[in-house]
Amino acid sequence: MEDRFSAILGIMREEIRLYRELMEHARRKTALLVRGKIDEILESNKTEETFNIQLRILESELSRLCSELCQAWRIPRNELTLLKLADGAEPSVAREIRSQTSLFRSLIEQLRSVNRRNRRLTESSLCHSRGLLDLLAGATGSYQGSGHLRPIPAIHATISHQA
Repeated sequence: MEDRFSAILGIMREEIRLYRELMEHARRKTALLVRGKIDEILESNKTEETFNIQLRILESELSRLCSELCQAWRIPRNELTLLKLADGAEPSVAREIRSQTSLFRSLIEQLRSVNRRNRRLTESSLCHSRGLLDLLAGATGSYQGSGHLRPIPAIHATISHQA
């Protein structure tokens, strides 16, 4: 049983390490989005995919270990949480599980915040790009993702003939 707890703590530590790296990566991506470095943004997306694969592998192993504990404790899998897991562990392990759970929650919230900012930057960039393309194409409207036509307000470009 203690081997399972040790393995679970090891997975939690590794997940926290990966989430910290992913958060730093997301912050660096913010700078790339601001500068509009397309090639570097695409490379950043590939790196994010690697992080996600590593996290899925860890989650799969954690799920397997938790399923084994549920069988041993004779409780349904959907009733096991990290805090309930801590309740079944010896005091020093329980403290670490609670501490890691708290840290994990904090990291996830920080990552969500950075990702929301990056999503807004991307959406803003797309909006400006569409507007520029519409202006250059002389379009009178464009289709939105919903399928509705979005009229473009009349823009009167002032171009100097003396330039």
